[in-house]
Formats: sequence, structure tokens, C-alpha cells
Amino acid sequence: MSNGTGKFLSSSLGKKFVMGLTGFLLVAFMIVHLLENLSLYVDVDHGSAFIAWVEKLHLLGPFIWVLEFGLALLFGVHVWMALKLTAENRAARPTPYVMKKTFGESTLASRNMFVTGVLILGGLILHLIHFRFSKGLHAPAPADLFARVREVLANPIWAGFYVVFGILVGIHVSHGFRSAFQSFGANHPRINCCVRRCSVALGVILALGFASFPIMALISWR
Repeated sequence: MSNGTGKFLSSSLGKKFVMGLTGFLLVAFMIVHLLENLSLYVDVDHGSAFIAWVEKLHLLGPFIWVLEFGLALLFGVHVWMALKLTAENRAARPTPYVMKKTFGESTLASRNMFVTGVLILGGLILHLIHFRFSKGLHAPAPADLFARVREVLANPIWAGFYVVFGILVGIHVSHGFRSAFQSFGANHPRINCCVRRCSVALGVILALGFASFPIMALISWR
């Protein structure tokens, strides 16, 4: 890493850039994950499409561990940058969050990014415990994973939890996505309105999409 690159990444602007980049990649993962989970609707009772998709993932073999490590690294860097920026911002001035405003606006989502981020991190840990590590370090077999999904989401308490979790993800993304554009220097009146609308639309789609699965489970699997 060159000296110039190191200085840039250690600066506030560099941290925002890294946070925006990792945020974009995480949003891409969430979109793919949502599309994967839509297979639950193909065969609600037996989950044949969902099981077939998981079987394809298992064909990746050890490479799946590489993908999981890369994803964990993305989350880790994103969270670390958020903590660093928040600490630096609070030390510099009494503002709750470094990205409180985006394109000159202050919204409910922008004012609570740190709070929603912490809640999402906690929810993600529970999500991994429920589904990825339900059988220990080894990923559960496809049929076992579907059975686990049914077991967890058919529980009204956990179903409610995942509805709230999906909504929090949507709120976080609705601000974070457009905030990333600002971090990349894309801040112009000609594109700000389009970015704002796309960000809100993406947040709504993710919130409704992820929240729909536990609602479906309570209707179909009880």
C-alpha cells in the first residue's frame, strides 16, 4: 500500500469511502439473499426449490468457506468504520452520527443510523445462530435447513423478531445507500432526487421482502 493510499484510508474521507464501498457490497449481498429466499414461495409446503438452491451452494465445497469469510470481512470492516467515524465525529462535535445529513437533509433514518446498525448487528448474530450454526460449524444439510426455517419462523415470537429485523434493514439501507453516493462525491442537484428515490425504494423492497417470509410462515406453517 502506497503512502498516499494509507493516508487517504486513515482520513475521515477515506473511512467514509471504505464504509460506502462495503455498504454497497453488503446491499448487493442482501439483494441476492432476498432473491434466494424467494424460492420459499415456489413450494411452500415442501420447500423443494429452496432445498435445490441450497444444494447448489453445497456444490461449491470448500469455496463456500472463502465466500463466508469474505462476507464476514465485509461486515467487520463496515462495522469498524462506522465505530471509528462515530467516535471521531462525537469527539469533534456533539453530533449523534457522522452521516446525520445526506444531500442537506435530516431524516428519521439518518438520525438513527448508529442505532439501527447496532440492532441489525445483534439480529444478524441471532440469524446466524438460528440457521448457519444450528448444527455447529458445519452447515446444515439442505433439507435440515428448510426444516429449521419452518421451525423458527413458525414461532410467533421469532416471526415477529424477523419482521422487525427486516424493517430495520430497510430503514438502514434507505439512508445508507444514498449516503454512500455522497461519500463517493456524487452530490449534484441533477442526480440527488433520483438517488434519494432509488434509495428509499430499495429500502422498502428489502424491508417488505424480508418481512414477508415470517408473515408467510405464520400463515402457512402453523
